Amino acid sequence: MTLALPILDPGPQRPSYAQGPRSLGSVKLLRLSVTDRCNLRCIYCMPEDGVTFYDRKDLLTAEQFIQVAAAARSIGVTHFKITGGEPTVRADVVRIVEGIKALNPDDLSMTTNGVLLPKLAKPLRDAGLDRLTLSWDSMKPEVFNRLTGGRGYSLNDLLGGIDAAQDAGFTKLKFNVVVIGGMNDSEVADFARLTIDQPWTVRFIEYMPLGESKLLVDGLNTANLYTVDNKVVARRIEEELGPLTPMDRVDEAGVGPAEVFTLPGAVGKVGFISAMSQPFCETCNRLRLTADGQLRACLFDGGEVDTLPTLNSPTADSQQIIELMARCVLEKPDTHSGRGNRPMSQLGG
Repeated sequence: MTLALPILDPGPQRPSYAQGPRSLGSVKLLRLSVTDRCNLRCIYCMPEDGVTFYDRKDLLTAEQFIQVAAAARSIGVTHFKITGGEPTVRADVVRIVEGIKALNPDDLSMTTNGVLLPKLAKPLRDAGLDRLTLSWDSMKPEVFNRLTGGRGYSLNDLLGGIDAAQDAGFTKLKFNVVVIGGMNDSEVADFARLTIDQPWTVRFIEYMPLGESKLLVDGLNTANLYTVDNKVVARRIEEELGPLTPMDRVDEAGVGPAEVFTLPGAVGKVGFISAMSQPFCETCNRLRLTADGQLRACLFDGGEVDTLPTLNSPTADSQQIIELMARCVLEKPDTHSGRGNRPMSQLGG
């Protein structure tokens, strides 16, 4: 006879596939996707015609983002990243920065496509933003337009954003280069060369198939055609610029997964984020909060926990939010799948 034994632990039960870090103590970074909207249509992020955006009334308010950040800060989360979509298209993004900065985190940063920074770089700096990471996928105007979908912005708009960021005091910028085979992979040494004279970190990110981007809806085998192993990227850089010397990760701002190197005589750094060829799930130290209030355990595989019922309750408190975070970390997978189930524009990377 088979007996049904009671579950002794009344807390959330972890799925059998989830083998990654699952204690709240391992979470050091909360990424807050403050909007799913974007002013570009990057082909690795969205379909060519875009996606159906959330109704603005269904997005978390600035105060709700700050409330979740405060709960995370109370359990030892030290780093916060504001993302999108494109975070600078949200009208109250400066207010969100101010509210999170008031929590006294070790680091508060933002990832942006940069084209609106001529107007926003100084207000963001004045609000307390510590660092900026800018997406920059090509130095060639025509390739830049192809990758970003045009949308009325050009490479010159990004370059103007970089100048504005530096003028506002963001000197040690980071740049994310999503390397896509046959499109911009021939430029990797040119991007790495920027670090010789500038105190920047240029990070090469393997293309990740997420959601229904244009690269996916074209029906192509994206893993084989577009994902370039970062070992290949590093070899191309070394062939032109000399050996890459590994750096102690503690010398790099943030708590992200990049492996960081320097080139001979360089003042900046070169980083590699290799989620496809070398998944780093066993050391994952982050949770994500989407614009519609979903706590998410993994960029690829979800494990979503809805915070809205709690946040919309007049009796919501930090302990209830912490319990939702505890449930979410139980969903971290051992190794993420080969394709994510939501578009990058909703998750912010």
